[in-house]
Amino acid sequence: MEVSQYLNVFMDECQEHLQTLNQSLLALEQDPENTEILNSIFRAAHTLKGASATMGFNKMSNVTHELEDVLSLLRQNELQVSAELVNVLFEALDLLEVLAQGIAEGREEDVEITGVIQNLQKFGNKERKAGPTQTEERRKTLQLRYLPAEIEHIKEMASTGLTLNHLHVYLQEDCLLKGARAFMILRELEAHGDVVRTIPTSKELEDEQFENEFIIGILSKKPLDFLVRFLEKMLDVAKVEGETISPEALLVERRGVQTNANTNGDPDHQKTSYTKAPSNVSPTVRVDIRKLDDLMNLVGELVITRSRLEQLSSEKGDQIMEETVEQLSRLTMDLRDQVLKTRMVPVDHVFSRFPRLVRDLARETGKEIQLQITGAETELDRTVIDEIVDPMVHIIRNCVDHGIETPEERNALGKPNPGTVELNAYQAGNNVVIEISDDGAGLKLDKIRAKALERGVVSAEELENMDEEEISNLIFLPGFSTSEKVTDISGRGVGMDVVKTQITNLGGIVQLQSVEGEGTKFTIRLPLTLAIIQTLIVQLGNDVFAIPSTLIDQTISVAKKDIKLLRNREVTFHRGEVIPLIRLQEFLEVQEAKNMALDELDVVVVSNGERRIGFVVDTLLRQQDVVIKSLGAYLGNIPGIAGATILGNGKIALILDLRSVA
Repeated sequence: MEVSQYLNVFMDECQEHLQTLNQSLLALEQDPENTEILNSIFRAAHTLKGASATMGFNKMSNVTHELEDVLSLLRQNELQVSAELVNVLFEALDLLEVLAQGIAEGREEDVEITGVIQNLQKFGNKERKAGPTQTEERRKTLQLRYLPAEIEHIKEMASTGLTLNHLHVYLQEDCLLKGARAFMILRELEAHGDVVRTIPTSKELEDEQFENEFIIGILSKKPLDFLVRFLEKMLDVAKVEGETISPEALLVERRGVQTNANTNGDPDHQKTSYTKAPSNVSPTVRVDIRKLDDLMNLVGELVITRSRLEQLSSEKGDQIMEETVEQLSRLTMDLRDQVLKTRMVPVDHVFSRFPRLVRDLARETGKEIQLQITGAETELDRTVIDEIVDPMVHIIRNCVDHGIETPEERNALGKPNPGTVELNAYQAGNNVVIEISDDGAGLKLDKIRAKALERGVVSAEELENMDEEEISNLIFLPGFSTSEKVTDISGRGVGMDVVKTQITNLGGIVQLQSVEGEGTKFTIRLPLTLAIIQTLIVQLGNDVFAIPSTLIDQTISVAKKDIKLLRNREVTFHRGEVIPLIRLQEFLEVQEAKNMALDELDVVVVSNGERRIGFVVDTLLRQQDVVIKSLGAYLGNIPGIAGATILGNGKIALILDLRSVA
């Protein structure tokens, strides 16, 4: 079988099952007696085993097969959930994730699985309890019983020369896809007769809710020996036992009571057979993310064309044309919103990874930590979701290693155990806010000051003029760490630098609040999407620029006489607050700017964390939705420039990232 065309589908399903295993194992560790959780783990492992075997990924199939054996013993109460067993199950899950990565990269064969297999077999090979097994109990009751209407049909067909045969099929013990094999057997058998009923039912067969055997009732003109030999030749069939049944010897199934065929039946029954019943259509469909990207690009071009039509309509002054363009504009915006919604996924796709991370870090550091998650249903663009994993991992590791104290320290301080790390997400306007907080020790500012001076990142004079927030933000500098020693968790001074860089590259902002002895809180503010954004179009000289609205706090008008100099820097006072001013033309080197000669200045106030900075421009033109276009590798790293867009008149306007200008 050519598997490459199915690989993407397999990988998507594989990741879903691995996520289910991860979440369910964590839940099982907290609630060992919960059979529903155990069943969920078993189903995920079983499905993953069948899918990987079908695709030919033998190492993953072998691991899940051993995992399934252990889970079967747990379900039959022949094993009990213990800390040692849970650790082995998590080891198996970690190996499955490594194998999944190896499959995606074409190197599954390079992954060593022997150690984990042996650990699973230590539990899977334990002696079973004495007494009849579930299979033996089921064999005692495995008999075909028919509904009255089916019996009438059998008698009618018998008069035409058809014979009813019961075929007891036994599959090989190592058959991986029992449900699929049972379906194939029934489909092939249809060519030789009319399959009236099966036990278990067709639904149970398809869902693999049976051991390795099932019975088929078939009306056929073929002799019994022919049907038995026909089935025995099929793949995965161990043996077949056949029996010809007379209509008078049939057993009746009626309202859960089994009687013989002479009992009066209930005519108002519902006939069942092996034939697959129509299933409900799934409310979701898998779509390649690249198709959504292409669709977003087309919508982006449509937005640009709409802007061009709006400008032409305005210049023409034709009322009918203006009304038509206005309707087109509304439809375009509705289409844009719907396409954006199709790209939205819950942040739970990221949050679901962290309970396991916190568990493992707590065990490694000897701390007691609980993770509380709220707002996991909040949605964010898929492209943003993919990029925020690393920053959040670094922050959570920081909270565990630097923040939460050891149980002894918390007891001495009168703090409750376990310590708490909280994740919270919510939507605020066109942004999604993610908060990560802990109730640990908080930042020690004296220690940060000492490290900053020791490493020479700031001078003593600069440090003297810095407030507590600015001192706290020193932890985001490259190579900065207050750890005395390097561990597997932290101490290298790269984590917080990565956080700041990646969040900034996403057009977001990260803020830090900390109270020594009480805890620390990181607030990440991200745009909903990176594809189409709302901007404020401003003019400087003969050029126009776009400033993302998510960065803008407000726009104000400042009289020239109200501009003062403070430490050789222009500032203005607005509602009791000192706002530093930057002449944007000086940074962008625009020669024709006119604001130096104006008495009344337009100022765009931008929030940069807790700081607010005013940027002086010539004119505020309008708000406009724009499509972000990359400047490419050569121009893409210019400070202050986030990208470019095409305006309605066909001209290119640069999109400014003013947070990096100050």
